[in-house]
Amino acid sequence: TRSRPAVVAVVNQIASELAAALPQIPRLWVTSMVRSVQHQLRLRSLGYAAVLPSSHCVGYACDLEMHWFRRFDQDNLLARLLFERQEAGQLNVIDEGQAWHLCVNPLACGELQAAYDAQLRVR
Repeated sequence: TRSRPAVVAVVNQIASELAAALPQIPRLWVTSMVRSVQHQLRLRSLGYAAVLPSSHCVGYACDLEMHWFRRFDQDNLLARLLFERQEAGQLNVIDEGQAWHLCVNPLACGELQAAYDAQLRVR
């Protein structure tokens, strides 16, 4: 409930594109969305790359499981979809190994808010 509509919209879009292209594989696995500052500090103390300030703490980021998903996505379609959105200026994508960090570009928030509103109308 604290994640920004732009993040929800882009994750839904990516999941839909992935499901359409590879219907037989498992769904997208989001491992983290909104985090408290306390949780971010805890992750940092455990050795994770959890910086402050973080876009996770304000709802503009999420992490996707990539290591597990690659077993089903032999052509690396998910990574290509993410990099396409990065090249289009919609997302910042950081390969953190097992999980990839996605952060919405502030300039894409209007477009993604409209997509989120459309997604709500369809349901």
